[in-house]
Amino acid sequence: MDQSSQVLIGWASRDITPDRPVNLRGQFHQRISQGVLDPVTATALSVSAGEDSFVWVSCDLVGIPMDVLALCREKLAQRLPGFPVEKLVMNATHTHTAPDASGAWYPPVPPGVMSAEEYREFLSDRVADAVVESWQARQPGSVSWGYGYAVVGHSRRIVYFDDLSQRPDFVELPGTKTEKFARMYGDMHDPQICGLEGYVEHGVNLLFTFNPEGRLTGAVCNLACPSQETEGMEQISADFWHDVRVELHRRHGDDLFLLPQCAPAGDLSPHVMYNKAAEERMLQLKNRTSRQEIAVRLATAFDETLSWAKNDRREQVELKHAVRTINLPRRFVTEEEYRANQEGLAKLEQLVPDGSYLEQESVLYSRKFRCLRILERYAEQQQHPDFPMELHVIRLGDVVFATNSFELFLDFGLRMIARSPAVQTFLVQLAAGAEPSYLATQKAEAGESYSACIYCNEVGSAGGQQLVEETVETMDALWA
Repeated sequence: MDQSSQVLIGWASRDITPDRPVNLRGQFHQRISQGVLDPVTATALSVSAGEDSFVWVSCDLVGIPMDVLALCREKLAQRLPGFPVEKLVMNATHTHTAPDASGAWYPPVPPGVMSAEEYREFLSDRVADAVVESWQARQPGSVSWGYGYAVVGHSRRIVYFDDLSQRPDFVELPGTKTEKFARMYGDMHDPQICGLEGYVEHGVNLLFTFNPEGRLTGAVCNLACPSQETEGMEQISADFWHDVRVELHRRHGDDLFLLPQCAPAGDLSPHVMYNKAAEERMLQLKNRTSRQEIAVRLATAFDETLSWAKNDRREQVELKHAVRTINLPRRFVTEEEYRANQEGLAKLEQLVPDGSYLEQESVLYSRKFRCLRILERYAEQQQHPDFPMELHVIRLGDVVFATNSFELFLDFGLRMIARSPAVQTFLVQLAAGAEPSYLATQKAEAGESYSACIYCNEVGSAGGQQLVEETVETMDALWA
């Protein structure tokens, strides 16, 4: 039976850039912001059809802590009585140059600097404003969708023939990472290089929205790459998504809304790992920054896809929104890992900051925090063997959206897409619903290194496969 209904669409956005210095999250060391290069934004899209709805908010942040989602829902319940707060979905673009909304890892900020707690209040107010405006702005319109291509993300885990931990020059780094056969951003000139560990995904999923007159009003842009091209700066920035907005506004007008989503890409980044000299020469001859180059590639894919997708606008669509809490098996801390971290923490406690990167004061604080977290997990895991995560799966016509809270390795996403009943599958990582961490594949766990070692994985590869099964099962139910 056709259950399609008239689609109602509303958009809004808010600047979530603080007016005071703030700690920038995304590196081991504390970085107090030195001004603003470009604004960070929260963009809200409200969609209703029939008896169901969703409100999606994308934020230019490194992640969305669970308490931020809870605070936003609390404020919306007060401001919009009857609003279905469980239908609010939030995701981060994973820029490493945005305010810290968590407070974990880092020492207390200096006087005059906005704390993470203060930023959470500021952020949740702005998000609530955007949601209320988008919800109240809903009007009949139409949607279309399409799939294009743009080279943005690259595999960043290098694999070697030998065990790195057995090399004579190997140094143990408690609270940082463990390594065996892989290294994130490893040296590709190393004679023992085997290759790149994983696949890449250059597809771009796009959902376009139109007003009753058929004019383009906004778009969801979903690709497998975090927004961290200029991740080490000390200025607030949305990274390459700012440049994408600038380029799309130049082409389509300043009133176009853009909602970015990062698909599973825990083992990807925008940094090229080889042919670096050729890439740099190309940028010089084009007179573009690397961020501008990414923006042009995405805008070109946007326009090419729009050129044919707009011919299939749907005013009536079937909308079903499932919200579940699923329990995933944790990655257990072994006895050996527990004892190694006891010893590692003792060594870190004896170190005196010496100015080097790994031994500067705020980095030592972060490393100790990570060691302590391993000891806490060891104590917790018998009583709490599962990791709860809020899962959203949304059917909108022939497309499906599905969320997870992790920096999820690409292979898990490919497994979901391959088994999805939808024509197009928008998978979104770093959605609020649990405290985020990397979720690595079995082969990555064997190689270890940053992103695939015990410090980085609250949930192991077995939990990743269960996430795949739970997500596909929920998708199938929406097509039953």
